Parts: sequence; C-alpha cells; structure tokens
Amino acid sequence: MREGGSGLVVVGTSGASAADTVPLAVLRLLQRMPRAQVRLVETTMDRLMNQLAHNELDIVVGRSAPELQDAQTLGESLYLEPIHFVARPRHPLATQEAVTWEALQGYRWVVWPRGTPIRNALEAALASAGRPLPADCVESNSTVLNLTLLNNSDMIGLASHRTARRLEEMGALRIVPLRLAGFGSVSMYWRADAIKRSAVAAMLDCLRRAADREVPDAVVAAP
Repeated sequence: MREGGSGLVVVGTSGASAADTVPLAVLRLLQRMPRAQVRLVETTMDRLMNQLAHNELDIVVGRSAPELQDAQTLGESLYLEPIHFVARPRHPLATQEAVTWEALQGYRWVVWPRGTPIRNALEAALASAGRPLPADCVESNSTVLNLTLLNNSDMIGLASHRTARRLEEMGALRIVPLRLAGFGSVSMYWRADAIKRSAVAAMLDCLRRAADREVPDAVVAAP
C-alpha cells in the first residue's frame, strides 16, 4: 500500500468502449495503483468472451452480450447509449442540419462484422426504419482501420455514442445528423475468481466510475 499498489490486470475491449470508457478507467487505475501493470486487447465481443472463458483475460468491456456469457462469468451493465453514423470532419453530410436516408445510402458504409452486438444494433435500427443494409458495405472489426478508411474517403461508419463524442472532440470524426432508433447496452464481464486480485477489483471500480461520468448528447435530427 505504501508503494502505491501493484499487480497485473488484462482487459479486453470492443470498439464500443475502446476510445473512451476503458482508457479513462485505466488512467484512474494508474492514479490509484501507480505500479499496476495493464495489458489491453481490442477485438470483437465473441472473441473477447471466448478469451475470458479460457482465462486469457481478466475483464471484458463492450456491448452487452449475455448470449456469450458462460456459467463462470459475472456481468454488470455499465450504461445505455445510442449509436451514431459517423464520417470524416469535412464529409458533405457532416455539416448538414439534417440528413435523409436516401442521402446516407448514396455512400459506401463501413460496418462491424455480422453477429457482433453493434452490428445487431444497426440491423435492428434499420429494420425499425424500414431500410435495408447497403449491399456494398465494407466489414471491419478494427477501430484504427475504420478511422483510416473514414478519414481518407467519403465512407460512412458507425460508432457508439461515447466513442463518437470522444472522436468528435479529437477532430477525428463528425457525427452524421441522422438519429438511429434504439439504444445499446455496454457491460463489463469478469471471472468470479479474478476479483480476489486487488488490481482486478480496483479496475472494476474504475470502470464503474468512468462509466458514471456525464457525456453530452449529440444533436442530431430525426429521420
């Protein structure tokens, strides 16, 4: 305790929390436990939950995926948030006050792979709006790859609210002013035996605190 705490925690994150909640929680943890060792892994929730089940990760944070949870895994919902269409800052649609579905579907989309929670949320929102998924989408499960694609083209991407707001603050992306129906839930998962380790228990608390902070709403028009 005099030396500021130590220990290793391995955290897996999906794109829903990689740009905002997880890194902010890591900073809190390192303030609390300066000697803690942190390892971060980013991929899709199906892969992360499989790694958690095989004791390769201590904590997983991302879109809620109870269907991927096994009997040895505990879960806790952190927050609900909408998802947004996003594009490069100088995209023709990003500066408009309102965007129609017809205008949006005039561009190629970058979407997360089929079966991922954020893809499921997109498909549910499209079904609610009576709109199809464009046939010429690019599928990618990499946040960095998606950012590069979006910043070097007029492609349209998808991001959770906190990620979209964080990237907008950084000047990396803009939220397209068209509101999608529904909300997505972000949760954290961990193995019951892992909480006995101080670094893991502290990281869970830091994630709760990072999730509790207020995030401004995006002002987007209804479709």
